[in-house]
Amino acid sequence: MTVNHSSVLSVEYFESYFHLVISSRNYEIDKAKEFIIQNFFKGNVKQYGEDTCLSFCLAYSRLTERI
Repeated sequence: MTVNHSSVLSVEYFESYFHLVISSRNYEIDKAKEFIIQNFFKGNVKQYGEDTCLSFCLAYSRLTERI
């Protein structure tokens, strides 16, 4: 997925990204989280700023509440 380094990514963006990783790789939510951290964030969840990190964490939280 393309990322504009100057904007804050939304919770909805990450929810969609989680769904994409889960369905395309057949991962459970926790495995998808680790995959995104390693491949999207390059191991640093704050790489794109605090607000984007918060959106990622909120998306993960929302998805785990639905399970």
